[in-house]
Amino acid sequence: MIYLNRDRQTKELKATSGFKSTVPNQKWRIYELNDKIKPFRLSRSKFSDYLTCKRCFYLDQVKGLKNLDTLPFTLNNAVDALVKKEFDFHRKKQTPHPLMKKYKINAVPFKHKDIEKWQDALSRGVDYINVDLNLKLAGGIDDVWINKDTKKLIVADYKAQSKSSEKKIDGYLEDVYHEGYKLQLDFYRYLFEKNGFEVQTTGYFVVYNATLERDNFKNKLEFTSDLVPYETDSSHIEEKIIEMKKLMDGKKIPPSTPHCQNCNYIIAGGKLINEK
Repeated sequence: MIYLNRDRQTKELKATSGFKSTVPNQKWRIYELNDKIKPFRLSRSKFSDYLTCKRCFYLDQVKGLKNLDTLPFTLNNAVDALVKKEFDFHRKKQTPHPLMKKYKINAVPFKHKDIEKWQDALSRGVDYINVDLNLKLAGGIDDVWINKDTKKLIVADYKAQSKSSEKKIDGYLEDVYHEGYKLQLDFYRYLFEKNGFEVQTTGYFVVYNATLERDNFKNKLEFTSDLVPYETDSSHIEEKIIEMKKLMDGKKIPPSTPHCQNCNYIIAGGKLINEK
């Protein structure tokens, strides 16, 4: 699919250079080696980009190459928003969500003054400033619960999908396309621990599956809901962040990743243009 660049407010077509804006009030979007005034913000998704393809990450964060826009997953976002409301009801009452009862988890949604900030993935989230690296690491969580027995936090993430009933959660974490999901919970655990919270090892994916076993639509979707436990591991995050910062401070563009569609699309396009 080909995407046209549009102004975010007016939706009018807007010329693009292929680079991020370098006007003074948006220079924070591009990493500068010698900028010691303000820590450079890196989100969980950008950290994931680094692990996926170092070349694309470097071109984006250091050289300012603009990523292609993608259309929002509006139905998934709607599910997330409604699920948040559901868990917020129990957060206010400090009562367990029905799924917690179903899976015999003695927990309630964590009530904290910063919960709205933590759930703001676009501009805030849970953050931690690594002074030595001058990086502000952040991630917007879906939810966090508290174990009533141990008082440890439990990181949770909502997922929406539509698969046949026999495949809705069987082998959920073995799916190669769900590898990034595991990193999400590892990273969130890391951020909470850096903020001084105790976090239990087991986190959860709250999986809502739109059932396909119906004869008609009737203007509504019907969902089943399940919890998929995941044993989080935050021990590898710090090492990878240090490696990432070293790459950002270097002046050499990393080699392309053979299986990365993005950077090989750029290479192939450049070859075609040069041949012409």
